Amino acid sequence: MPATGRGSRTRAPAAWAAFAALALLAALPRASRAQGELAVTVQYPPAGAAITATDSTFVFGRVDEAGEDVALTVNGAPVPVHAGGGWIAFVPLAPDSFTFEVVAVSGGRRAATRRTVWVPRSLLEPPTGDTLGYRPETIQPRGALELYAGDTVQVSVVAAPDMEIRARLGDASVRLLPELPDVSNAGRLVFDFGELPETHWTAEPPPATGGPWKRFAGDLYLTYSGAEGDSLRLEFTRAGGETRTASVAAFSFLDPTVIRTAALDDDTAGTGGTDHRVIARHGPGMGYYLFLPNGTRAATGRRSGDWRELALGPGTRAWAPLAETFPTSAARPGSRITVVRSRLENGWSEIVVPTTDRLPFQIVQELDPVRYTVRVFGAAADVDYVHHAFDDQLLESVVWSQPETGVLEIVVALAAESAWGYRAYWEGSHLVIGFRHPPPALSDRRFRSPLHGVRVIVDPGHNPDTGAVGPTGLEEREANLGISLELAEILERRGAEVVMTRAAADSALGLYDRTNLAIAAGGDLFVSIHNNALPDGVNPLLNNGTSVLYYHPQSRALAEAIQAELLPRTGLSDRGVWHQNVAVLRMNEMPAVLVESVFMMIPEQEAALRTPEFRRRIAEGVAEGIERYLREVEAK
Repeated sequence: MPATGRGSRTRAPAAWAAFAALALLAALPRASRAQGELAVTVQYPPAGAAITATDSTFVFGRVDEAGEDVALTVNGAPVPVHAGGGWIAFVPLAPDSFTFEVVAVSGGRRAATRRTVWVPRSLLEPPTGDTLGYRPETIQPRGALELYAGDTVQVSVVAAPDMEIRARLGDASVRLLPELPDVSNAGRLVFDFGELPETHWTAEPPPATGGPWKRFAGDLYLTYSGAEGDSLRLEFTRAGGETRTASVAAFSFLDPTVIRTAALDDDTAGTGGTDHRVIARHGPGMGYYLFLPNGTRAATGRRSGDWRELALGPGTRAWAPLAETFPTSAARPGSRITVVRSRLENGWSEIVVPTTDRLPFQIVQELDPVRYTVRVFGAAADVDYVHHAFDDQLLESVVWSQPETGVLEIVVALAAESAWGYRAYWEGSHLVIGFRHPPPALSDRRFRSPLHGVRVIVDPGHNPDTGAVGPTGLEEREANLGISLELAEILERRGAEVVMTRAAADSALGLYDRTNLAIAAGGDLFVSIHNNALPDGVNPLLNNGTSVLYYHPQSRALAEAIQAELLPRTGLSDRGVWHQNVAVLRMNEMPAVLVESVFMMIPEQEAALRTPEFRRRIAEGVAEGIERYLREVEAK
């Protein structure tokens, strides 16, 4: 990113990094010199925890009352102890019950502790004392199945390499064959910046007996019109042995001549603690696809366990949680669209699609140029009129088409260089989609700060949960609040209007309560303050640093601007800007980012977070990043 060119910020990045590193070291607390009783504590993992890694993971904690000559070992390997008493180690694991032996020695004193956890064996490792020849817990799919004749269902299981396996439903059957196994620690694919893990797959024929187990899979074509209450089952046979049978799922065929519909609602209890949208997925339990306001109605189809299929259009499907789909007796949802209207509403340009039913829809945002593609499923286009509000300077064009039967597509182009946010809601049965104007404060800067009059929502992450916890016990929620209070003070001093989602240690807020508050407060920007942690099995000594997260494309520029200002202030490695599926970032009404300043589990970084100086430096970086973003928006 280009240098800002303001005052001392014209220093070279390398000089800034060196300065920040020295300042960080200067801020770290010194170890107590008191020669009390030496003690060593393991902060993570908890006793009896089931570790999700199989070959190695981190363990960390603190040493109390140590002198400068303290020596620490974990399972016999030396581990450095930070001046504040924190330590962290990356340790090889062995399967089943595993114990970390931690010993500290200082000035002739000795302290030791043990922490026992459970390390799972690889699913492909033959289980001790096996009598089945397969792992029942790996059978997929699970739960009740409702499908149509002519469908194909994939069935899989982990089993011994010499096992012959067939999936059967009535007279239909298929033999399952070995497939490429999953990576044992998927977290390393995301968070480990070293070499990607391998699957160790070989195409060689499996041994007759022994050797690693394999995942077997097959696709069963459903021609059977079966008996009521029949079940999908697996048959396992070893050469010369008996055949074992295992039930996969209760099964029923759907009548294709019957139309089923459902209303969607994620808050039937009326708690108000949700985002009032049902999230439909690409497949059962898979990636997010549609965000449908409560009250949306859709035709439904297949069931797979706890997921119900939404039949959106020819060849277009989505899957919603079964608990959020409520059967109705109405006909298949549909509407004939004859007009699209536009209007201005308190800083929003809105288009109104007068539907006669609350139909599923999708909104796709593009930034260059700024435009939105709205797809309404179940709509028939008969659009003779498209209305433009005469005094609307933001809406540039509204163009409709019917790319496929039952799908109305509306492309909205904005006369703007940057996207500030959008929203979608039901007004009766009409679909309303709004496009946000930039904050009015940006139109008159003159001699003011870029932040003047901009309403920033500052969200100290976590609480009531602790978030991550550092080696000496610093809780992330405490560090987040400290940084956020500093940030609020800086922003207000520069002219911003600040709304905090929580401003005291004893205030607690749910995830959707935070986003609902941000929207109700009319926030222009949303910044959630966090500090990072890693999943089991990822080496934190090699994988730590500073990063900023976003979800919607409109928020990426804000994330990049904050990252550019944070890096020279933390002096840490660049972990990058990430698109990430985080609840507080999924609201689309304003640019929203989540800052991951440092890693709580690294002793030096946790110790720095205990100091007001370092917290203020992070807050200054975030504030400078917000200003940088606003200046870049103004320059376009």
